[in-house]
Amino acid sequence: MQKNKLTELTIKQAKPREKEYKISDGGGLYLLVHPRGSKYWRFDFRFFGKQKSSSFGVWPEISLADARITRSEARKKIKDGINPIEEKKEYRRAMREMMEKVEYEEKLILTTFEKVALEWYRRQDSDWTEKHSADVLNSLSVYVFPDIGSRPIRDITKQDVIATLRKIEADGKHETCYRIHQRIEAIFDYAEVEEHCTRNPAQGVTEGVHEATTEVTRLNHS
Repeated sequence: MQKNKLTELTIKQAKPREKEYKISDGGGLYLLVHPRGSKYWRFDFRFFGKQKSSSFGVWPEISLADARITRSEARKKIKDGINPIEEKKEYRRAMREMMEKVEYEEKLILTTFEKVALEWYRRQDSDWTEKHSADVLNSLSVYVFPDIGSRPIRDITKQDVIATLRKIEADGKHETCYRIHQRIEAIFDYAEVEEHCTRNPAQGVTEGVHEATTEVTRLNHS
């Protein structure tokens, strides 16, 4: 079968008709000219006895030279038992999965403790008195956000929570520490439900914080 029948000039001069029509370059490659003037590259081939047709893009975005290179690559794949249409689908699927993964990772990075804490706060706020609502937000802003507020919530560990609570207890604010711990634990419970994280690092830290406070007190009085 004769190949390379087309030139860029003949393609450019191909005028739209009432119905779409083909102008062939040979070797299965042709240009499909639509009534509105658009010109689409197509490649027809047989794969295991079945007729197939693949799209190579739109002229002039895909030049004649590029279309011929793609035809040669496709014919080689067919010879090797690879269906170029299925390969393209698999490539697009892999790219889509990769993009979804990147978007998911970016979302996790942007999902900071402070962002989730404020979501939790807004969900609870309507059930609280004005005084309690102000106290909760103020306590988080003063004692928690400066330490872990900007961190991705999924990356916060039990040791991070303990370190935050130790600072409060070291100042002798034991009641405040108790309430802050409750609030951090509740925020992580909410985060787990909303699938912002997979664990609650604030659970089971009371004993460790208490031991640390006892040690701080002992050192201060030694």
